[in-house]
Amino acid sequence: MNVPKHLRKQVIEYEKAGFNPIDLEARSGSHYKITFAEFPDPQIITKNGSDWRAIKNNLALYRRLKKEYEDGQS
Repeated sequence: MNVPKHLRKQVIEYEKAGFNPIDLEARSGSHYKITFAEFPDPQIITKNGSDWRAIKNNLALYRRLKKEYEDGQS
């Protein structure tokens, strides 16, 4: 997967937290649609990699989505 330079820090943080991106699609402006292997719902992210609070909030959301998806699969 080809990750733009301004999103690499964010993607690395997501990978460190255990989320594996499988698809990244450019949207309008500075937005990107990212799909993770852990849950099927695509997420919209922005290219602002300097806001660590936003990255932490995204990680918390992704953990909730992963848990909901895993609970639904059982």
